[in-house]
Parts: sequence; C-alpha cells; structure tokens
Amino acid sequence: MTDKSKDNSPYCSICDSCGVEGCCSPMVCYQHPDGDYCKSYLRDLKFAYVMNRWFENNLLDQLTEEQKDAYNKEWDTAYDKVYE
Repeated sequence: MTDKSKDNSPYCSICDSCGVEGCCSPMVCYQHPDGDYCKSYLRDLKFAYVMNRWFENNLLDQLTEEQKDAYNKEWDTAYDKVYE
C-alpha cells in the first residue's frame, strides 16, 4: 500500500479508484503490488465469479428460452468488451 499521508488523496496512486465498495468497479484495478485497494477488489472479483457460477449451476436452467437468449446475448457482449 502506498503512503497516503503524502497527498491525503483517498484514490489509489496506481488506478485512481477510491476503494469504496460499490463505487469504483473492481475491474479498473491493476492488481499492482503498490496498489491501495487491490486486496478488496480481488475479493470483489472472486465473489462475482462465485456468484456467477452459482447462478449458472442453480438458476440458468430455470429461465425461459427468452431469458436465456437475453443472458447469452449479454454474456457475449460483456465477453467481447473484456477481451477487446
């Protein structure tokens, strides 16, 4: 963690995120050794992964075909954005 007393800024010196849960996306985090909020953002990303797996294993098959199509469309769009 960097020394925040130098500039009194609440923002990460690496990615400029604020570290407040629900404010800045954990996807902006570089997981840099000198980052200020990397540990909490990694925890958020792990949680999202676990919940997505739970959804797929427990609820996905219960959706209507229309809902599945909407989910798959959104999945493809999000996947393309992440791997641009």
